[in-house]
Amino acid sequence: MTVRTLASLALAGLLTLQSAPQANAWGDDEKGPTFFVVFENGGVVTDPDSQMEAARLTLSELTELRRRRATKHATIHIITSANPTEITWSGTPEQLYEQGASVMDALTIRPTCSDLTLAWQEVRNNVRITRPGDLRLIGIGPFINAGYPCDEGDGLITLPQAVPAEVQLGSLSIDASFLRLLNVHADQDEMVLEHLEGAGAMARVSSGELDFDLMDGARTRSNLGHILGRE
Repeated sequence: MTVRTLASLALAGLLTLQSAPQANAWGDDEKGPTFFVVFENGGVVTDPDSQMEAARLTLSELTELRRRRATKHATIHIITSANPTEITWSGTPEQLYEQGASVMDALTIRPTCSDLTLAWQEVRNNVRITRPGDLRLIGIGPFINAGYPCDEGDGLITLPQAVPAEVQLGSLSIDASFLRLLNVHADQDEMVLEHLEGAGAMARVSSGELDFDLMDGARTRSNLGHILGRE
């Protein structure tokens, strides 16, 4: 066989490889949903044990997504209100299962600011960058904003507290397929509903486009283990 023949065969093989359809790293149709979890861990949390239990069992549910073909390649991002300008943790359900203990350590309740405006803005920024096809949102906490710098004035927060206009939850809910708000303070549920109604989110709930629930402490406790939905 001549050198020219060998070169021709090699070129033909290269062209065959280049023309073959490229599958993505997870398979042709196996890109899972994207979850953003905003966890309130600042000084507004008055029942740390309940808050941490809600986090633990909700994250446990998210790890179970690794067992299902449709969700095992889901992406999970966690943002905390005490450190709201960056993602605290990001990974797949399998990685969350493997790193769960260290993730829980990162969610420790701290006597500091709890900035919902910056936290949900961080979600918005990352949604703009990643453009997920299936956006799912989970908020855990009383939904009380104590924005940075929170050491100005007398430090008192009067409830009910209107949701700041800058909070991006309402606009994000227009793009989401799923929204759960857990451990919401009893005085804040109406404020949050008004915020969502003003953004048009509740109309999407009525039409079946958005799977939504808002739970106070009691309903959160009764639904833990089934926050993502019952089988």
